[in-house]
Amino acid sequence: MRGFNSIGYYLVAIVALIPMGVRALTWPKAQPQAVDTAMAQAGQTLFVHQWTPGDPLTTGGDGLGPVFNASSCAACHHQGGVGGGGGLQNNVTMFTVRARTPGSKPQEGVVHAFAVKYQESLSQADPLLPPLVRPTLKQVLTLPNNQNSCNPPPRLVHVSQRNTPALFGAKLIDDLPEREIIAGERSQRLKAGLAPAEVENAPVGRALRLADGRVGRFGWKAQMASLSDFVQAACANELGLGNPGKAQPRPLSRPEYQAPGPDLTAAQCAQLTAFVASLSRPVERLPQTLAAADEARAGKMVFQAVGCADCHTPNLGPVEAIYSDLLLHRMGATLVGGGSYNDPPPETPEFKPGEGPQPDEWRTPPLWGVADSAPYLHDGRASTLEEAIQLHGGQGAGAAQRYAKLSAAERTQLIAFLKTLRAP
Repeated sequence: MRGFNSIGYYLVAIVALIPMGVRALTWPKAQPQAVDTAMAQAGQTLFVHQWTPGDPLTTGGDGLGPVFNASSCAACHHQGGVGGGGGLQNNVTMFTVRARTPGSKPQEGVVHAFAVKYQESLSQADPLLPPLVRPTLKQVLTLPNNQNSCNPPPRLVHVSQRNTPALFGAKLIDDLPEREIIAGERSQRLKAGLAPAEVENAPVGRALRLADGRVGRFGWKAQMASLSDFVQAACANELGLGNPGKAQPRPLSRPEYQAPGPDLTAAQCAQLTAFVASLSRPVERLPQTLAAADEARAGKMVFQAVGCADCHTPNLGPVEAIYSDLLLHRMGATLVGGGSYNDPPPETPEFKPGEGPQPDEWRTPPLWGVADSAPYLHDGRASTLEEAIQLHGGQGAGAAQRYAKLSAAERTQLIAFLKTLRAP
């Protein structure tokens, strides 16, 4: 990956970005809509409901499954309250098999933890993988300073996991105008002298443009543009509840499986989305003692000084204390993870697969509520906030290195600040 030289770029950058700034200032403002209370209450019932095969709440489909990772939304989203993140036991296993021969297609997907009938295993994703059912993180990832039983995957095959994200404050992200995300992208490029997003020695993120032209903002790789899309994809792929927006996955061993019909109606999906949208935003809560509060305030300044705020932007447009730019950043060779819910989208004149998120690219996760959302990073490999900072690579390596050079007192202050970012 390339570095950059900012000398001589700044004047060109300013001239190039003036029209963009004028456009951003004159962009029409969206008017956020209030959440319908009755819909949110109905959605909460669906969110905590324990789904079963042939469930009476489904409308003609097969109910839970045939393959799934949990039997309710709340089973994974529970830390800090209903709608929060989940622990390592809730991790989802993803795989990528690159094309091995000319003309063959790459494959991506999920190895689901549970099944009504057709249990999935790693070997079904690729015969060169071991026949593991419900693999743990230590079985698919070689962790530093840990004794684990991970065997390197075969060539052209990659396996990784995803940790459950918290959903608090999701409506504020959903309502955020695209121009605010794009403005942050342009601001970072300008600050780095028009350096491209491929560089590793500067925090230059990029907004993910989806095939339909929208900007992604949800998911570990910003692969979904709206909260509604996120909810429908999760219902289908995590619970096996097909819906108008997303078909349920077919078992790896039974690609010909046909569901009798959708499990959820558009109205039920809207109710679930309304409930998630009703979840309160996380809060910044100072300790009660004066000394501890002063320590956290000092840590907030250290957070800015070491460069954490370059990507974990405190405010994004009208959204305060989100601590994210919602952009994709290259995080280095040790923080990689491919795979998606389904096979890669076909190449079209408007969209080429290479434009999608790269294995080492991750959306900057919002830090609001981070004190109540351990473990950390995309697969939960960091059990503490200190570990999470130290494991930052690529465009985050500079901040990690500056953190390592802090005094013990300053590091304690920074962590004390992060522990003020609580779930609601």
